[in-house]
Amino acid sequence: MPKTKNQLARFRRIHELLTLRKGAAAKPDELCRACNISRRTLDNDIAFMRSELDAPIIWDKQRLGYCYEYPFDLTAQIALNVEDVHRLHVAVETLAQFEHLEVFRDLRSTVDKIRKGVSGWVRSTAAAKSIFFEPVQNIGTQYLPALLRAIEEKRRVRFGYQSFQQKEAQSCELEPYCIRQHDQRWYVVGHSPQYAYLKPFALDRITSKPELLAAFFEAPDFKPEQFFQHIYGMHTEPVEQAREVLIYFSPLQARYFLSRPFHPYQLVEEDAEGGIKVRLNVCITIELIRKLASYGAEVEVLGPEDLRGTLKAFFEGGAGRYG
Repeated sequence: MPKTKNQLARFRRIHELLTLRKGAAAKPDELCRACNISRRTLDNDIAFMRSELDAPIIWDKQRLGYCYEYPFDLTAQIALNVEDVHRLHVAVETLAQFEHLEVFRDLRSTVDKIRKGVSGWVRSTAAAKSIFFEPVQNIGTQYLPALLRAIEEKRRVRFGYQSFQQKEAQSCELEPYCIRQHDQRWYVVGHSPQYAYLKPFALDRITSKPELLAAFFEAPDFKPEQFFQHIYGMHTEPVEQAREVLIYFSPLQARYFLSRPFHPYQLVEEDAEGGIKVRLNVCITIELIRKLASYGAEVEVLGPEDLRGTLKAFFEGGAGRYG
């Protein structure tokens, strides 16, 4: 008999044997042979099935074996295969990255219950310790409930805000349209009377709790996926300023880019060595310039000419630092 390698499969095997007995007891050594496990492992599995899956397993003192006290449907408790369990483990750990946020407080008990059950199925495997997430920025997330309420009720908010370019915080009013999480930071995006375009405000730079004002606003038909379609990052230039940018990626960097593009693109040409030319329709912002500069010699901007000049000056300035 092939060895039963995981706890979930053992649960099913134990359930099959106890169900087939129809109330008659199954002796421990019989269950151990069927699952190819030790008595200690069997005791642990049965304890878990009782406590976590509500399985009505009892010990028959007369027959010296285990049996179901009444008919039990294990599939109602576990309708998952091994792959499902590991996918769920990843999903729960992903969601758990945000459980510290006050806005998700109602989900904490649910996440804990799922995590407890899933960890029981995978805790004896490498998967239990193999998932590590980069910590999510949580500075300013205490303002999420007030901002989400303002978006829901279409109310203007007022808060203190200090950008990195300012020496002191300033009072800002905003008609918020959406919340966006980008590059480990949280932002609220909307219309502010102080700016002529929709502007993002980083939550970690808000210096006072957003105050919900009595003023209501009529929200436009705002769709974040369309608004950010031609924008890399959070700098929100008007979409009509999007331009065609032609970029060459070296053979090595081309493989990285194609596996995970940082922006929608059109493939223009691929050379014999594997290098590629791509065309982006994107706003030229400081975030895009920094992204392209981060590739160093692995990338060359072929156009427009002013962007080439900007990157040339960027690298010349950097070289001067090390001269």
